[in-house]
Amino acid sequence: MEIKLHLENGFLPDKYAKRATVKEAGSPVISFPFELTDLPAEAKYLAWSLVDYDSIPVCGFAWIHWVVSDVPVTTAIPEDFSRQYAGPQGYNSTVSKLLNEPAEVHAGYIGPTPPDKDHDYTLRVYALSDKLNLPAPYYYNEFLRALKGKVLDEARFDIPAQA
Repeated sequence: MEIKLHLENGFLPDKYAKRATVKEAGSPVISFPFELTDLPAEAKYLAWSLVDYDSIPVCGFAWIHWVVSDVPVTTAIPEDFSRQYAGPQGYNSTVSKLLNEPAEVHAGYIGPTPPDKDHDYTLRVYALSDKLNLPAPYYYNEFLRALKGKVLDEARFDIPAQA
């Protein structure tokens, strides 16, 4: 399985990141499109996560930007999928009790906004044999547990985003 994603000058386009013009509570909310190739024939659903591990030196933990599950298998995820998808999405890191973020952005996509330098954001997509059946919104640890025994294949794409 492979993830294909359009980059501009080697970075996630501004529209989906720090310089986005569409934001809620200061966070970019239009999710980026991507394509999948070589999916297993037996795959029925997709799930994915977008995590910033470069945030660990900045805030002390990996920042969760997007968690999605139970997407019927497809090869193309369109732009702004997060705000259009009626299925289950997980909490992003704005839900942290260490922050005072507004509730309207706690679940679904929040785009990269690296505060200190360019960061790589790890997109992991999973081809699944069955739904995860998590009640939305859910936490990333619940997502990871629910994946057990259902992953047929997975792919990773490290997405650079500008500070």
